[in-house]
Amino acid sequence: MQYEAVSGTSDTKDQEEKKDEKPDTDKMKDKMEKQLRKKEKATARDARSRFCNPSSDALTVAHALQLFELADDRSSFCKTSALHFKTMEEMSKLRKQLLQLVFYQSKVCEEFSWRHGRIDDVELSWRKYPEKQPLLMNEEKVLGQAICAGWADRVAKRIRAVSNSFDKDQKVRAPRYESCALKDTVFLHRWSSTSQSAPEFVVYTELLCSKRPYMHGVTAVNADWLVKYASPLCNFSAPLTDPKPYYDPQIDQVLCWVSPTFGPHNWQLPLHSLPIKNDALRVSVFALALLEGNVLPCLKPAQKFLAASPSIILRPGALSQRRVGDLLNRLRIRSRTIDSRAMLREIWSENPQFLHAEIQQWFQEKFHDCFAEIWEKMLEEIKLECHELFLKNIKKDKKIKKH
Repeated sequence: MQYEAVSGTSDTKDQEEKKDEKPDTDKMKDKMEKQLRKKEKATARDARSRFCNPSSDALTVAHALQLFELADDRSSFCKTSALHFKTMEEMSKLRKQLLQLVFYQSKVCEEFSWRHGRIDDVELSWRKYPEKQPLLMNEEKVLGQAICAGWADRVAKRIRAVSNSFDKDQKVRAPRYESCALKDTVFLHRWSSTSQSAPEFVVYTELLCSKRPYMHGVTAVNADWLVKYASPLCNFSAPLTDPKPYYDPQIDQVLCWVSPTFGPHNWQLPLHSLPIKNDALRVSVFALALLEGNVLPCLKPAQKFLAASPSIILRPGALSQRRVGDLLNRLRIRSRTIDSRAMLREIWSENPQFLHAEIQQWFQEKFHDCFAEIWEKMLEEIKLECHELFLKNIKKDKKIKKH
């Protein structure tokens, strides 16, 4: 009896030990699985960094597709990059179909014609993969602008989290955004290519809702692009007096500064320049630019010969001064308004003495003899194009932009 009892006790102990061992084994398995998943995620993250574009999910996908098509073993590429093979195959087929459609439209529609080679040339360029820099800066910018124009109704602006005891998402670390299409807050997922930089403005293709709405297909956009490519969704202020309106010689146009806002939330955008609609103001600004030498550079050195500063043209009551009134009235003749270098060139081709007396009035009397020489230079310079007139200034601007 005692043996049986001992034996029974021994069996019970073995069962208890096995029970204790089983949870430990399960824990070890779970731990190993977690470590394996963590390792796979890290491997996928490293692999994806090869084609990740920090400014756009769309460009990241395009880059991944390019590498997929160039891969010797596409299945292995998808496995190491944690990509779905069938999805990538479908994307590859769709890309080729879209390319064929573009070239088909080029034949039937002049507006969408492609003038940069044949379809084989495009495919060849697609398969030439530059390892260090897949996209040039200007190429990335143009593609970003195209994406912005296509998804202009799905713009989101980053907002700062406000501590609120009633906010369910208070502990969420994901960057928060305000969508122009919604009242609710949307979030930038950590798997997005743009998550590290979390740009101020983005466009997205869709919202995926799990516990909270996350933006999908995110691309960073510049605030200036919204004014240019989504102007119907912008509201513009009246022309500002500060900064002052100005003449741009490169586009031969008189512009003013306005303060734009975007969308129903009235997001403030940087100041933007627009053509001046008011004829009187446009002529006044052009007259100022003409006298200051911003239209014809030969007048710049002649500033010291002037009897008055051209800046008085924009002052209130300036028309009461004879030299101002005569010049502005002369620039508005009949149905034509002279407010550009092109218009001035046209009128001078008909009448080379047009504005001679009005501009001479601005010179001190003792320098009237010198004015004939300046006038001849003006008639010569009006025949030149902008890049010939302002070659030095354009080069300086390019150098500044590079630095």
